[in-house]
Amino acid sequence: MLLASFLLVGQNRGLLVEQEREILVAAALRRSQELDEHLGGIRRQLSLMGQAIVVGGEADLSGRLAEPWVTPYLESLSREYGEEMLLAGAFEPMGRGVSVMGAGRRLPAAATAALATALERASGEGRPVYEFVRLGERPAAVVAVPIRAGATAGETEPVLVMEALVRLSAIGGAPADGEGEGEPTGGRVSMALLGRDGEILWSDGMTPQLELALSESYPVRSFRQRPMSGLGQYTAPVDGGEREMVVQVSTIDEVGWGLATQKPEEAAFQAADRLLVSTLVMALLVVLIALVLAAVVARWLSGPVQQLAETSHQIADGNFGRRVEVAGLTAELGELADDFNRMSGHVERYVEDLKRAAQANRELFIGSLRAFAAAIDAKDPYTRGHSERVAALSRTVAGNLGLPEEMRHKVWIAALLHDVGKIGVDDRILKKGGVLTDEEFAQMKLHTVVGAEILNPIVDLREIIPAVRWHHENWNGRGYPDGLKGEQIPLLARIVAVADTFDAVTTNRPYQQAYSLADAVATIRRLVGSRFDAKVVTAFLRAYERGEVRLPREVAQPRPAAVGA
Repeated sequence: MLLASFLLVGQNRGLLVEQEREILVAAALRRSQELDEHLGGIRRQLSLMGQAIVVGGEADLSGRLAEPWVTPYLESLSREYGEEMLLAGAFEPMGRGVSVMGAGRRLPAAATAALATALERASGEGRPVYEFVRLGERPAAVVAVPIRAGATAGETEPVLVMEALVRLSAIGGAPADGEGEGEPTGGRVSMALLGRDGEILWSDGMTPQLELALSESYPVRSFRQRPMSGLGQYTAPVDGGEREMVVQVSTIDEVGWGLATQKPEEAAFQAADRLLVSTLVMALLVVLIALVLAAVVARWLSGPVQQLAETSHQIADGNFGRRVEVAGLTAELGELADDFNRMSGHVERYVEDLKRAAQANRELFIGSLRAFAAAIDAKDPYTRGHSERVAALSRTVAGNLGLPEEMRHKVWIAALLHDVGKIGVDDRILKKGGVLTDEEFAQMKLHTVVGAEILNPIVDLREIIPAVRWHHENWNGRGYPDGLKGEQIPLLARIVAVADTFDAVTTNRPYQQAYSLADAVATIRRLVGSRFDAKVVTAFLRAYERGEVRLPREVAQPRPAAVGA
């Protein structure tokens, strides 16, 4: 064993160096992917926000940028990224626009120039543009995204440019030996950011001589000729001498830049030397102690115990169909195996019974909610099926907002029960064929409060109460019952409000003819910033363009001309 260990260490020496290189590659790719995803996410956020500004309201673009909801939107993006985002703004191609910065921040001249350059390039090239900025010793980038008025409108020139100045914290520093899970060990890792032409935009404290040696290395020269990832070695001047360095260049696809990550090659050999000593010591102990006893005793005792332990672990992890093989076990272990098998069988049956009962309860719960909503709609013959339609459309809008399935289900339940408070409204008011008096309208508005009070004792439905109480609140604060404004209105209530209004204007009522689909969509678009949240309306319009928004089946003759809501 001593001889074999000595020979294996020699072979493993090369393997360890190769493994260290693989770890370096993995760490470099992870950092470049983090930066790629970070910049890509900001680009998508800017694009979505810019589209919301372009489609929102009736004013021209300059007027829309001056509307009071635009600045809070930009501030919400800045808050989402915290200290990472130094500036967010929306500008016309000529430079007029609005921007927000964090409190107490001032932009250096280099950042201001980069913002202007990015605006000019994005306006002229019609595609997202990225400009590197050095803020002291820290790297940053300007992201500029051009926004067109609409693909279907035949627009070719951008009408708006969204910009953000963000720090590149993913490469803001490199860990020393032992810092960071999954980082290379045995020596400090250093990094450099490469431009599209292979020039070094930033490095974490490299000397000019080291930067020059890195720029002449094979991976960087290859990246300069053709942007692609690569691994290689080069000789670097260090402390009056030379050192072999291992460098990995990985591409940042979003911007076309490169990230060079390097470390001393000798670090891997240091780890190999430590492995040699520890392996020889451990091999000697194994030879002296374990060689005689382990071959006989461990095989005789550990086999059945390991089998029992492995199976019992699987049963404990929920694999109740697993059974312990009794054959070959001792009497005591055999009895224990029988007990485990019986226990697993009982638990498996109980779990199946619980699953069936849970599914039955879920179906009963959903059926009860639908019956309750149908009973409420039945009080008014003009709103029959209204709750089901609002629930279906709310779920569709939530899906186009990118909400997870659990949130879509909650939105569906909230919309199904949004008018539950009408059970407390006098039938005379609900079925009135004309315009309500002020007193009657005041009683009708109480249905939101009554609905919230009805659901409050039901613990499982408390999460949807905000949508029931506040689905008639307006984005400008002029709704009821509490006059909430902007982001104060819960997201569920904002979604249900759009769906509720769409269904109301597309069904025949005693006081109005049903709108056509195009007029109803135009009405929803017109109410952005006053009645509705632009982000929710953007999701609604996306669903409409995909054909997911349709007129109710019972509407026979939609009215031909749009009427203000």
